[in-house]
Amino acid sequence: MRGRRCRPVAGMLVVAVAVAVAAPGALAQTVPLGPNPSECEIQAALLGVAGPDCPPLRMRRPPPPDPSQPAPPPLAAPPPAAPAKPGPVAVPALEPPPDIAKPTLRAAFRIEFAFNSAVIRPESRAILDRVAAVMTGPEAGKARFRIVGHTDAVGGDAANLALSERRARAVAAYLVETHRIAPERLEASGRGLRELLLPDQPKAAANRRVEIINLGE
Repeated sequence: MRGRRCRPVAGMLVVAVAVAVAAPGALAQTVPLGPNPSECEIQAALLGVAGPDCPPLRMRRPPPPDPSQPAPPPLAAPPPAAPAKPGPVAVPALEPPPDIAKPTLRAAFRIEFAFNSAVIRPESRAILDRVAAVMTGPEAGKARFRIVGHTDAVGGDAANLALSERRARAVAAYLVETHRIAPERLEASGRGLRELLLPDQPKAAANRRVEIINLGE
């Protein structure tokens, strides 16, 4: 990305990154990748592909067989089937292919704000700096992004909805004012407590997050 290698940065607060396929109207599932994903991982989540300077993903190989364990017996060959009698061949009519849902590219971040406000804490600006590097890189092109704020279930619905929207707008403003991202490439909205990441733990800190969704060009 911009001719440099992607390295993890200590102190990052990114909690999850996801690449998911969602049906229309459905929520994409957020898959945790650990507390400190690299800029390359953020790029893969938001753009669907990592840049040429990113290292390849390391796939885990299955362990070698244990020599102390006996080998499984060979499978018996099935008896030969009787030759089928020739008959008419029915060719089904071709049907148009079904609509395939486009992949929803999104990343969820733990952005720290001052208590009950939309002021971004200094320790969370490093996360947004790396997000901005992805958005301004050549691989992003003119892609647009939606920034969605989420809260936990502490407090009322109306108050959390308003707070989550203010925080989403604060993130968008930081990206525009600090990194000169064109305002027309960003939109902000809030969902409050209506889409909890952990519905069985409504007050958990993981529910307080900011999602960034790729809307395409």
